[in-house]
Amino acid sequence: MTAFISLFLLTGIPSEAQPVLQSLTGSVVVDEQDQARKHYTLSIEDFRYIPEHRLSSENSGYFESSRTKPGIALLSSAIIPGSGQALNGKWGRAAAYFLVDVASILYYVNRNNTAKRNERAYEQYANQNWSVLAYGQWLVEYSRANGIQNGYDAPGGLQEQVFGENPTWGNTPNDWQHVDLATIRAVEIQTPFYYLNTVASNFSHVVQDYGSQQYYELMSKYYQFQPGWQDFHTQRLADGNNHLYRYTWDERMLTANFMEGTARAEEFNNNYRQAGNILKLMLVNHVVSAFDAYFTVKLKNSRIETQANLLQQESFSVTWHF
Repeated sequence: MTAFISLFLLTGIPSEAQPVLQSLTGSVVVDEQDQARKHYTLSIEDFRYIPEHRLSSENSGYFESSRTKPGIALLSSAIIPGSGQALNGKWGRAAAYFLVDVASILYYVNRNNTAKRNERAYEQYANQNWSVLAYGQWLVEYSRANGIQNGYDAPGGLQEQVFGENPTWGNTPNDWQHVDLATIRAVEIQTPFYYLNTVASNFSHVVQDYGSQQYYELMSKYYQFQPGWQDFHTQRLADGNNHLYRYTWDERMLTANFMEGTARAEEFNNNYRQAGNILKLMLVNHVVSAFDAYFTVKLKNSRIETQANLLQQESFSVTWHF
């Protein structure tokens, strides 16, 4: 009886184990997605809270680019100083750059408009007190007194054009109808400077076209054109034959009209220079703001990358093994 039971156990066990062995040694189908999920590594980034508004604006075009791309931030602040800083939350620097630009624009407009008003006032003053006819008459007398052969007395020349005429003080542009510009220039270029005791080179300049910038500039800048001013002309006529047509050709021969014209010209030129200088400051402000925005984004990106690297080093993993 004992032997029978032992034999049954020895012969019965394999018959029951065979299906199990076959099931274990049969073909196995592996789901790759299941395998990936089984070996997925969790990190701290998976548990970070991302606000909904950030998700919706994460790819919001220009504004997002200006916060992540240094070149876009640079361009933004180059166009509008402070804009690149503002888009990156640097409100203090943004306000500083922007206010400097606004103040510069206002100052430029003020100086430029003031210069234009002063320039018009100067031109009006010149039209009232400087006459090409008075200058031409002096040039003829000066040439005659010093025996200069410059063609002033040629038929139809300067002498015939100017003598017998009176300058129209207060509206001297009318005097141009009596003087041919080419004729007076031909005389000027052949006329030397006669000093008190010596003779120097010929005149360095000639009368410019009426109304041009050079026309108004030269009359109150070079001593050569001093005789065209009203008070010089009046004094010369008052001197008559006693007037000495040799000069010091320096500030000692200047009259009140010339000095007033010089002061007025200097005033509007200074205003133009100030306007030009403020434009240079504006350019510097645009450049500095642009590069500040550029490096602001670069530095921010560098910090984000550093933080990301630290998070990777501090990450943990949970792995399922089956």
